[in-house]
Amino acid sequence: MNASAFPVPCDPAVAAFVAGLDEDAREWFEERAAIAEFEGRLTRAEAEAQAHVLTVDFLARRRDRYPGVGPAG
Repeated sequence: MNASAFPVPCDPAVAAFVAGLDEDAREWFEERAAIAEFEGRLTRAEAEAQAHVLTVDFLARRRDRYPGVGPAG
């Protein structure tokens, strides 16, 4: 999916974080945010904050599983 099709996150710090994500990680972030917003009944800003934490964890696990592949951060 084209990154420009995703909404800009509410928090500027989260927006800066997702701007640096690859396509898979951005999709992961958006899915987590949508689930938290709709199923968890959080505000979009709360859902994005939660998705940010989960995405950082996702990236760490991916980096551990495939060392040397993709960005370090």
